[in-house]
Amino acid sequence: MEDVEAEEDVQTVLTQETHELADILSYQDDGFLTRFYEMMDITSRQRLVQLASHRERILGLLNYFRTAEPAICRQFLQMVCMLCENMPMLLESRLMSVAGSVTSNLIWPTSASESPEVVENNSHTLVDEYMPSQQCCLKRPRIDRIESYKAAVRRCLLQRWERVMQGVVKVSLEEAWVSLRHKSLVRPRERADRRLSPPELQEGAVEDRVTVDSLLGSEARVTLLLGQAGAGKTLLMHCLGQRWAQDAFPSFHLLVLLEFRQLNLVARPLSLKELLFRFFLPPEGGEEEGAAVLDFILHNPEKICWIFDGYDEFHTKITHSGSLSSPFDPQCPLPMAELISGLCSCRILPGCTLLITCRPRDVTDLESSVDCIGELLGFNWRSVKEYAEQYFQDKDLDLKEKVVTHLLANHHLLTMCYLPALCHTCCVCLDHIFSRGGSQSQALPQLPTTLTQVYLQILCASLSRCPWRVTPLLQSHRVEVTQLSCMAMKGLEDSRIVFLSEEVPPDLLDFVTKAGLLSQVDLTHEDGSKGQGYTFMHLTMQEFMGALHIMTSKDITEAQLRKKFNLKTRWTTKSDPKTVFTDSLHLYVCGLAAPACSPYLFQLVVGAGAVRWVKKRQALVLKLLRSLAVSTNLTGPKVVELCHCIQETQDAQLAREVVGSRSCFELRNITLNPVDLDSLAFVVSSAGVGMGLDFGACSMELECLDILPSCQHIDYLIFRSRKYDDRFADKLSSILPRLPTLKRFEFICGSLTDVGAAKLARALESCPQITELNLTDRGVGEIADLIPKLPSLASILLGKNGCSLEIIYTLLEKMTSCPSIQEVYTEYVFRLDNTHWAQTSIQRLFHIG
Repeated sequence: MEDVEAEEDVQTVLTQETHELADILSYQDDGFLTRFYEMMDITSRQRLVQLASHRERILGLLNYFRTAEPAICRQFLQMVCMLCENMPMLLESRLMSVAGSVTSNLIWPTSASESPEVVENNSHTLVDEYMPSQQCCLKRPRIDRIESYKAAVRRCLLQRWERVMQGVVKVSLEEAWVSLRHKSLVRPRERADRRLSPPELQEGAVEDRVTVDSLLGSEARVTLLLGQAGAGKTLLMHCLGQRWAQDAFPSFHLLVLLEFRQLNLVARPLSLKELLFRFFLPPEGGEEEGAAVLDFILHNPEKICWIFDGYDEFHTKITHSGSLSSPFDPQCPLPMAELISGLCSCRILPGCTLLITCRPRDVTDLESSVDCIGELLGFNWRSVKEYAEQYFQDKDLDLKEKVVTHLLANHHLLTMCYLPALCHTCCVCLDHIFSRGGSQSQALPQLPTTLTQVYLQILCASLSRCPWRVTPLLQSHRVEVTQLSCMAMKGLEDSRIVFLSEEVPPDLLDFVTKAGLLSQVDLTHEDGSKGQGYTFMHLTMQEFMGALHIMTSKDITEAQLRKKFNLKTRWTTKSDPKTVFTDSLHLYVCGLAAPACSPYLFQLVVGAGAVRWVKKRQALVLKLLRSLAVSTNLTGPKVVELCHCIQETQDAQLAREVVGSRSCFELRNITLNPVDLDSLAFVVSSAGVGMGLDFGACSMELECLDILPSCQHIDYLIFRSRKYDDRFADKLSSILPRLPTLKRFEFICGSLTDVGAAKLARALESCPQITELNLTDRGVGEIADLIPKLPSLASILLGKNGCSLEIIYTLLEKMTSCPSIQEVYTEYVFRLDNTHWAQTSIQRLFHIG
């Protein structure tokens, strides 16, 4: 009975897989298919070869064996599995499972009247003739070994996912969005200082908004995923590994996830074999399984996905030479940078899929070898609310509602939370603050106003897990905090986030693990031995602790502080050195210079004159900031960084000096997030004087526009980019009426349609203080209707709107009822004769006064 069911199964499976098999066989020529034709009876064979289409012959072949005797069908499938190259592993495994092991005792009939005859002798069959005996014996064990390794990889990735998710709210790939730029770029002219903004952010890039999981389903072979520290790159890469382990990406038979922080421990060259089996996952089946897996990878690179996470942590820059120093040998060691460069440039495993993550500043190292570049987008209001509710779901209901309500109502904290890591950090901070005050307390606790203050609360929350006798808390644990901050600073100086177990003193290790300030990680050393390492809960926490060392250690001289204090640019060149772990150090140094942080610093500095020493150190930081504030040579990205620093100090005088030294903030070709806009809003509002914002080709999410009303003194607002479309204009139209000091508005965008222009025009009706207007690309008709409703309007620029003489007459007519108009500039085209066109412009059409 079991034999009957097996025989029925083989025909059913062939029927179900007919179309996929037809696709595979269609890549083979007729000479290859002749081997299968000779398994058919003469009449069927002659009828088949007379078919005109290659595809029809293949379908006829499959239909013949689908309706043949089950034993013949099994023999056919055995030959297909043995002879066909590039067959998907899952399909091959299924066919072999129903076809069974290769037999050598079946002879096929040569005419329609003959029937299969089993002969009990040693004579060979057509299967023997067309399949090498060694291949028959070894292919099935090879498949089993590969499947065994694949199962082990699944288990490994699921375990790693569970570890990284400890204490973190569950993430969803469907809600993690990426702004994807393909490489159809229009390169901008280089600046005089030879610096370029990251090419993927420049005007002309083709942008798509996609989810993270779609990155592995796209046609791009090499994808570079950018994200600032805390954007969630590492967490999402482990999430991709977990999804693959759950069969979410069936086109990949293996997914290899490697982290540069681990590869940094390897100084010597590695072979591809060592990289895979020593630093990812060794084969459980020993050398035979390893050989089978490596052979499969070499012959099926298109079925392998490699993920390299955290290139910004890599100690070496990847350069792209024209060719490898020698022909590629998977067992021949290569420098790590050359190995990864070979994968990127198709010189090693051509056709495999690569996904590399890094911070935006390191994009120039890799851009020439990637097919598309994406940048992780942060949370929005809804995401922050959902994350906070999930974080507090096991807490007291009253506490949960109170905390989430205050988080969403606190504009500054909410803006911080648009960065996923900071969202988690803020939840931990608020949990500590509100739990300490009690859920029944009616008084609102003092909430932090800067990112530095948030991390001070995180430190206090961690320290409160350990017993202490002396108050205040930091003073009780001064020794441990001093040791830990010194270790953090040393790691930053050495560009390291991982600390080996022998680098952490035993007494300190016991303390920080209880406090939760360090997390344990498994490491593989260069010789293959296993060990333990430790990392801070996040790189930003390590940077904060490093800043604490700078501001409290007398070993750091003023000269050393000046050297470590510098603004970061978002424009990089290939010649720039890799500077790892320094994204936020200067921000926390500035934050600790704020008067609100002084009491914490006093607790950590000992000796006579400690208070005076701390104040002197804080004054030095403010002096350095003041010299930057009055500088007129800062690029747009550095101005943004300066605003972040001033916001951390909460110093209104510094804000006034920044605004007083420049007429506007001119920002070009950078990605702006809500945190950036919040810092700009703090500076503009604190200065108390009029200021302009000029955005040129800056990528920004719509949530950024919600922050503009916080800039209480915006005199003029300029948007120039093809990225700003009707959707952007629709959102902006709800913001413009909330800018009471706005006098000049320009929106120059080739993507704007008349629909978007109409919405802007309606919004401008609520801005009677407008004196200058520029809608160069669209909206002439709408502007004509708007003129009588803006009593202060003096200048209109309409550019090349393609407006007709009728529109010009309409403008003239409307202007007669608006005596404030001083200047109108537009261009129009009219016909001189049948073959010639002329272009003219109208300036100062109407002048009063």
